[in-house]
Amino acid sequence: MKTVTKREFYRTPALVRSLKAGQSVLVTDQGETSFLVLKPGRPPHRTTAELAAEAERLLPGRRRRVNAVKLLRNLRA
Repeated sequence: MKTVTKREFYRTPALVRSLKAGQSVLVTDQGETSFLVLKPGRPPHRTTAELAAEAERLLPGRRRRVNAVKLLRNLRA
């Protein structure tokens, strides 16, 4: 974790762009922690089979299909 002052943080925006996924920068203001900037990593790639297995685990059994357009139109009315 790199520590920079608030002034450095605002004057060098490339600092955040240069971070790798999972790295962070601690920004201080007059020696005290002001905030932490964390660059998130990419979410893991999941296959269709993995997504289907997760859906079955969360909602076991048969599920009925939902017409999303009809649902949204009913919500607007």
